[in-house]
Amino acid sequence: MSLPIPDRERLIQLFTKFAAIDGVALAERTIAQSVTVLLRAAGIRVVEDDAAIKLGGTAGNLLCFPPDFHPDHPAVMLTAHLDTVLPTLNLKPIVTAEKISSDGTTILGGDNRLGVSILAYLLQALSEIHLHQKNFFVAFTVAEEVGLRGATAIDLTPYNVQSAFVFDCSRRPGVYIKECVGLALFNARFLGKAAHAGVAPEEGINAIGLAGAGISRLEMGRIDEDTTVNIGRIFGGEASNVVPDKVEIQGEVRSYRRSRIQDQLSHIERTLSEPAAGGGKLLFEAKVDFEPYAHADNSPIVLDVENALRRAGLSPQPIRYTGGSDANVYNARGIPAINLGIGAQKPHSFEEFILLEDLVKSAQIAFSLVAA
Repeated sequence: MSLPIPDRERLIQLFTKFAAIDGVALAERTIAQSVTVLLRAAGIRVVEDDAAIKLGGTAGNLLCFPPDFHPDHPAVMLTAHLDTVLPTLNLKPIVTAEKISSDGTTILGGDNRLGVSILAYLLQALSEIHLHQKNFFVAFTVAEEVGLRGATAIDLTPYNVQSAFVFDCSRRPGVYIKECVGLALFNARFLGKAAHAGVAPEEGINAIGLAGAGISRLEMGRIDEDTTVNIGRIFGGEASNVVPDKVEIQGEVRSYRRSRIQDQLSHIERTLSEPAAGGGKLLFEAKVDFEPYAHADNSPIVLDVENALRRAGLSPQPIRYTGGSDANVYNARGIPAINLGIGAQKPHSFEEFILLEDLVKSAQIAFSLVAA
């Protein structure tokens, strides 16, 4: 099968345009409007859902349908997220013969404006050329960087989605995330008793001491090949002359196995509660932020993605990965989903860059996924 040859200059122009539009999580109105205008001009039906109301943001998820999309037929969804982790208002993209980067004073916004540009280009290009294609549509989600909230809010039930391909992995094209961790967040609040630190310290129960004793008993970092634990925040206390009565810590557990996440959460709660047994109190809460997923070698979605990568001239490279994406949300709903490497390297940093060959190759992957 012969795939269309992506227009490199057009892709560069589209990316540099979208990347420079400011739009952090829950403030995506301008980038959503820009994408909508571009695609409607190409004859694409764009529907904005009610995620802005649900999440308290400025824009909803965008559902973008080619003219011949049939909601009653099995469908493939390609998706990327509109928001960036930091502002790109002052972005000055630098394009060389090999790559695109920022001038080092801002992020580039490749996560995930690269994915947005590739899929917008796909829809625009297919409106101009003939390609026998699958029944597919594109979704641009909001608020991914603050807990995959847009993907959680989107209603896909009317569209008969059978599989989803997420253009949001920083690895280079050819890589895809076959297995991904799940994540649970926990909050532990230690309650002691306030007292004057100099006059009557024996009347107090030091919440910082309780927290320190509990934390010192925990194993953190890489627990095993499947599981990590981290405490990332701690805050509390009022003044140096007051025995602190409240301290709060926040952390996370990641694992490829849901059972290991629950085991670790139970262990953490038991361990942190031990110092409070002689006085004081522990209030412990935990919630799953996103579920893990794993696809079998012979699963239809793995076969589809590997065939698509080979058609695009790439050798498939399945990996296990410790960062979540909208793919975790869709898999948890029973929609097989895979996150694809598109080459937005060093994301969330001022050193972020995209190789031009990866920009073009990612567009080829998109064409390959929708070609019938």
